[in-house]
Amino acid sequence: MKKAIACSLLMLACAPCISAPLGAGAFDMISISADEAREDEQPGILHFSGQFQMRSDDWQLNSAQATVYGSPDKPDRVYLEGSPAHFNVKQTDQTDQGPINGTAEVVEYLRAANLLVLSGEAVLKLGDEIIRSARIEYDISTNRYQAGGDDGVHIQVPPTN
Repeated sequence: MKKAIACSLLMLACAPCISAPLGAGAFDMISISADEAREDEQPGILHFSGQFQMRSDDWQLNSAQATVYGSPDKPDRVYLEGSPAHFNVKQTDQTDQGPINGTAEVVEYLRAANLLVLSGEAVLKLGDEIIRSARIEYDISTNRYQAGGDDGVHIQVPPTN
């Protein structure tokens, strides 16, 4: 297999998602890049390695390795492994808290549940609030999280005026 194959910059256009995960236009245009890509023996699974990046106008995922389950234009699940893996979601709801960022050894996006699961030295930044834990689940639709692990949870909240 040649190095730097396929997906050096793959642009896919698609119709908006019916269930509108991540927001109404989250999957209007997706760009995927990586050093290498390969199809799995099972249909609908793509493996990427080396500087993986998947993004749209509303969100971005970065990692050293990734697996995309389902069609790349509307993935059912994206599994990221990195040192660490990163995500960024532009928050456009009524909370107006700004972008949501996170890092962890493993980041998993589950489209049906509209959920981000961070595992291993997880850090979630919600505006000025920072949550650190071994595992964090963030529900994008409700803007709520659940965190825990062996070392507990550390939450940093800026002072209010």
